[in-house]
Amino acid sequence: MTAPQHTGDQKLRYDSAPRRREEILRRMRNAGYVSAPELSAELAVSERTVRRDLQKLADLGLVELVYGGALAPAGVRPGSPFGTRSEVQSRQKRAIASQALRFVEGGATIGIDSGTTTLEMARLLPAGSGVTVVTHSLPTMAALGERDDLTLIGLGGLLHPSTQTFTGPDTIAAISRLRVHTFFLAASGLGRDGAYCSTPLDAEAKRAFIDIAERVVLLTDSSKLRQIAPVPICDYGRLDALITDDAITDVDRSHLTSRTRLLISAS
Repeated sequence: MTAPQHTGDQKLRYDSAPRRREEILRRMRNAGYVSAPELSAELAVSERTVRRDLQKLADLGLVELVYGGALAPAGVRPGSPFGTRSEVQSRQKRAIASQALRFVEGGATIGIDSGTTTLEMARLLPAGSGVTVVTHSLPTMAALGERDDLTLIGLGGLLHPSTQTFTGPDTIAAISRLRVHTFFLAASGLGRDGAYCSTPLDAEAKRAFIDIAERVVLLTDSSKLRQIAPVPICDYGRLDALITDDAITDVDRSHLTSRTRLLISAS
């Protein structure tokens, strides 16, 4: 049997710049790096064309050019200090956080994960909602600690400096004794199958919260779709909703819509 020929299909598929650039970003998410010569061969276009695509993506802040190819942009990689990450995509994070408030019901008990976008949501919690907030995030505890219109349950444990999160066996044990209506989840990166984070301890705490939640809502800016993180949290089927910003590509929008309820915030 003669093997099917795909060369013509590849040329036809990637002869438009938007489709090529979406494919380049997809490959970067999967591998963390893209090579210009390899892209040229696999997308059936010239290296000059690929380099123009990479330059355009760099101009948009979506990639970092390096010799021979490109990496994900610096300063937003998983594991960066919390203060550094909080300054990235700040406008988008506030828009996502604002939309997440639709899932906060008066008097409910909610869990707020450790993350820069979930911290923005904590800061926006409306006065007088009477919610009970459960969190292992030190910045969230600090943001809510002086409010007398809600109840704050702060979970201790071993403090992880880069995430400003309490983790470890004591944290997991404390989570397991509780129940929350909605858990607002954060992630360091998004893959084709689900959400990922940077450390096993962080993932363990997130999964413990997911186990005690009636509803799970993931808050993530679109840059996380270009981030590589090593430890799986959960697949998209476990999410009740995923909220991101309007910089998401059409390809990612289509993929996520097929996996979960996708909400787009206008930033």
